Amino acid sequence: MSDWVLFTESSPNVGGQELQLMQQMRLLGERGFRPVLACRPQTRVMEEACRRGLEVLPLRFRNSLHLPSILALSAWMRRHRPRLAICHSGHDSNNLAIAARLTGRGRPFLLRSRTYQPGQASAWSYNQLMDATMLPSAYLKRCLLENPAIRADKLHVVYPGIDFDALDQAAALPLPPELEQWLSRSAGPLLVQAAMLRGEKGHRTVLAALGLLKNKWPDARYVIAGEGPEQQVIAELARQLGLQHRVLLAGVVSPVAALLARADLVLMPSSYEPLGMSQIEALGLSVPVIASDTGGIPETMRHGETGVLAPPGDAAAWAEAIDQALSQLAMMKAWAQAGRVDVRSRFAPEQNLRRILELGGLNAPGL
Repeated sequence: MSDWVLFTESSPNVGGQELQLMQQMRLLGERGFRPVLACRPQTRVMEEACRRGLEVLPLRFRNSLHLPSILALSAWMRRHRPRLAICHSGHDSNNLAIAARLTGRGRPFLLRSRTYQPGQASAWSYNQLMDATMLPSAYLKRCLLENPAIRADKLHVVYPGIDFDALDQAAALPLPPELEQWLSRSAGPLLVQAAMLRGEKGHRTVLAALGLLKNKWPDARYVIAGEGPEQQVIAELARQLGLQHRVLLAGVVSPVAALLARADLVLMPSSYEPLGMSQIEALGLSVPVIASDTGGIPETMRHGETGVLAPPGDAAAWAEAIDQALSQLAMMKAWAQAGRVDVRSRFAPEQNLRRILELGGLNAPGL
């Protein structure tokens, strides 16, 4: 029986999705499988996979119907007979689906990972193209099933796996010197948000809330980790609100876990999140969290038990939530401790891998 598991990824860059699949490949290898990643050559994805000692199959994936990639995938599958193939939402999923059907009898089980749904969902792609699609939240599954033509039995909630051991190690590392220097200039509650600087991430809501609180909490500091198109808008709004000396746009912070661990509160004010990761990582580090009551976020934390949920876009409600949290930090820390136990159980990498193997009809020792 074949022990090969094929992964495909047509994205050239390394983000959360790509790091997740590489973690899955490592865990599979530790359990006796032989994972291989089909990806574009001379990309960050291939470089990172090779750096981690993972086996790669270079393919161009130039479009959704790239004949050389399809033929190469089909030939590889005929030779190695993998029982499971895991793809994502780009060109690679279409190429893989066609290649698998050209392979003939004994093709692998096709499992697609879908982390969000841009635009109208196509029933055909979910019902026919793939054998199953794994989704990061029940919320996203409900969104997809708003199209009554999509079969519910084709959609499966598989929470992502977070390497909490690596998170602990990263949290203990020093911050970048410039950030450490900024933090050392003043004392006061530290609020942290780690997210792309985009409108739906809710930075403006937090700034407006801090504007309402600046007399009661004059020493509160807000560090924004991330980059994106809203950078100038956020900086200008902070200036208009008189918060420019208490708000730092820190850019990409690496390791971000070291910043999360320093926070009194981690904020997740998004207006849209299929699941969200920052709040899970913060709770995994026992850091108190205030997050938006939207999307898949409520699946990751319980209001009044492991954190605080606030309505997205409501600056007054966020001001009240921040005020109450800073006034009752001992209670918030107790909730964060409960959140640590919860997320480290539900979002463990082993749980993620177990669900994937179950869907693919495979078994692995130790899971």
